Amino acid sequence: MTSKETIEKRLEKLAQAITPDEKLIENVMNRIDTTPIASLSIGPAQNIWRTIMKSSITKLAAAAVIIIACSTGLILWKSTGSGIALADVLTRIEQVTGYTYQVNSITTRQKLTGTRTSTVLVSKEDGIKMTITKADPNSVQSQPGRYMVGTEWYLLPRANSLVLVNHKKKTYSRFIYDGVKLDFYKEQYNEPRTIIKQILSCEHKSLGQSVIDGITVEGFQTTDLNYGGGFFGEADRKGEPEKVDVKLWVDVNTFLPVRLEEDIVTKKEGRIYEVSYDFRWNVVVNPDDFNPNIPEDYRAPAGDIIIHPSNEENAVKGLKLFADLFGDYPASLEMKAFGGELKRHLGSDPNAYEELSDEERTRKTTEGLSLAAPAFFYKTLVDENKDPAYYGETVGPDDADKVLLRWKLDDQYRIIFGNLHADTVTADVMIELEMALPK
Repeated sequence: MTSKETIEKRLEKLAQAITPDEKLIENVMNRIDTTPIASLSIGPAQNIWRTIMKSSITKLAAAAVIIIACSTGLILWKSTGSGIALADVLTRIEQVTGYTYQVNSITTRQKLTGTRTSTVLVSKEDGIKMTITKADPNSVQSQPGRYMVGTEWYLLPRANSLVLVNHKKKTYSRFIYDGVKLDFYKEQYNEPRTIIKQILSCEHKSLGQSVIDGITVEGFQTTDLNYGGGFFGEADRKGEPEKVDVKLWVDVNTFLPVRLEEDIVTKKEGRIYEVSYDFRWNVVVNPDDFNPNIPEDYRAPAGDIIIHPSNEENAVKGLKLFADLFGDYPASLEMKAFGGELKRHLGSDPNAYEELSDEERTRKTTEGLSLAAPAFFYKTLVDENKDPAYYGETVGPDDADKVLLRWKLDDQYRIIFGNLHADTVTADVMIELEMALPK
């Protein structure tokens, strides 16, 4: 086995011997020939790899290794698109350590439209970085300063934090999550792993095979109104969805996403449409890419903001703070109604906030988050189907033994009373307590 021809023929025979599917060999070789080595930066190691991959012998060896892995179940590639399962796609993505993609976003509210384009870089170990590369200056976003061109977002799981850097304003914001999972924020970046989990939790179907940019893909679709991925939180602010249409296309050879389209129309005539595309998988990621490197002359107007978990303890603290400041409990914990009530108490003049010192802004922001904790907790209970009910409109701090908030725990109920003590009771006891509430 000394000649080049002998090595090539033996590799070809090996590939043919371990699988009866010649189409798989053709697909693998085509992908190796046509797919560039994905990298965000070219260094010595990448140049060596590209030189190696110019060798036809090396390509045959790589194909043989891939085919062996497929035939023994080590990886999840398939020769055709038939029978692709989203759970297998999720497993395949979990094997990728670094990737990048583009997101185009179009947001419509009250007949006004705003757009932005973002580049997202993902590292399995280091987190997610999003850079706004193009933005409509007349955007309808509720906080336009957040979406300026060059604005960078860093989701950093090691530090359990989210950092926003605004280079035009020379400011930054750092949110530190105290025991809070970051999965929700991954969804907002259209991060494929969490988006696929969202689709899997909804009713969905296969769209069959098609071709996108020369790649044979299989499509999946959900129109389930329970879908809650993507959109950087815009969907929640625009009200209950009236229409949902989410489509994901997956390369039938690699089991990796090629394109994602999400379209939500709300009952308030709002619309959010986002397309994720130009996926590049297995890119070389530098950990320094996830270091915000904030210049010394940048300032944090509101300081470091601590985000606490949406749990019973923090909900009680928020209710107590609300009563201490305003003399009563909020009338509702539904997000929109609660937000309106809080604005009436605190005022909503942005100029007044800008005139505060950095120290005062930090205090105000922290206080506002604490006050909002009960509403976030209530939303969590709703999302988890815990059958919550809140009676702040008729129950106040002096109603020691009356039900203020309750939710279901298996066959029992957890209750927070008017004096903010909590107890777990049977369903029968809970019914009796609710019957005694003021009408």
